[in-house]
Amino acid sequence: MESLDLDQYVTNKALDGLFYMVGQEEKKIRTDPAARVTDLLRKTFGKQDACIGLRA
Repeated sequence: MESLDLDQYVTNKALDGLFYMVGQEEKKIRTDPAARVTDLLRKTFGKQDACIGLRA
């Protein structure tokens, strides 16, 4: 039988939510150039776009 540890359950759910939100933000950054708000993001994903032929 699985242990009913409330602290572990809450922690796991919080991490699940955190990683979900990070994934949503990454998806937005990858698909919407306007979401690339820092020089590092523009440089990194601009190279990615150039490699797959989206933009220079």
